[in-house]
Amino acid sequence: MDSIFSQASFGSSAIDIRYGATTEIVAPDLLTITTGAEVSSVFGLHVGAANVVNFYFIDTLSFCGGVFNTGFAGCGELPGNDFVVESSIAAGGFGAELLAHELGHNLGLGHQGGGNLMNSSLNGNTSLTAGQVANILASPLVQSDSSGFFININPILILAEAVSVPVPAPATALLMLLGLLVVRRRAA
Repeated sequence: MDSIFSQASFGSSAIDIRYGATTEIVAPDLLTITTGAEVSSVFGLHVGAANVVNFYFIDTLSFCGGVFNTGFAGCGELPGNDFVVESSIAAGGFGAELLAHELGHNLGLGHQGGGNLMNSSLNGNTSLTAGQVANILASPLVQSDSSGFFININPILILAEAVSVPVPAPATALLMLLGLLVVRRRAA
């Protein structure tokens, strides 16, 4: 994504994409989105300040912008600070293009013909015009510091269930502690 937002059309105004920690949200009813209400529910889970973009990863997306279509790969607020994508497509060869395209919507860009990043379908072309770059740089999501321009992103994984991490049973932990005490006494 950094290469897309630092291409030649950005000149000396390249934008660094900064990723925050990944958040996992258990919401099995939102893994498949088929209605506007479900899109709103996902976007209502926003983590962070208003100038932080949330990328939500789900299984299936069939609704966006008032339209039902099983061919959708992503849906972004125009403008806004949230978008949702199908995980399987985001993990594939068009992943960076998909994420950058939806981020483009958040930054105020609509669909545009001409075979660039904002084409209505993924096409392998991630170029942006000077006019599109000017619109991006005017977005309140684009911040700056001594390093230059940046956009903060929080990846959000929507899960069917919590990922469990094995924790030793109390009896096992107690036995381990006793073993350490015995070894320590023998060493003394």
